Amino acid sequence: MEIIDFLGILIVGVIASGVIELINKHLGLASSGAKLATVGVSIILGGIYFLCRDTAWWTTMVGILTTASTVYAFFLKTPKPE
Repeated sequence: MEIIDFLGILIVGVIASGVIELINKHLGLASSGAKLATVGVSIILGGIYFLCRDTAWWTTMVGILTTASTVYAFFLKTPKPE
C-alpha cells in the first residue's frame, strides 16, 4: 500500500466521522439510526474514494490537505498553557 493510499483513506475517514457527527447532532438519531447513517455515509464516501483515487486531482488534493495540516500543526496552532 502506497503512502498516498494510506493518506487518502485517512482523509476519507476523517470526513466520514465529521459528516456522521453532523447527521447525528442535527437529526438526533437513535442508536440503530446512527448505525445505519454510519454505514450509508461510509459506503458513499468509500465509493467516491474508489472512483477518484487514481486521478491526478485526488493526488493533488491529498498533497494539499497533508501539507496544510502539517503547516497548521507546526506553525499556526498555539499550544495550550500547562
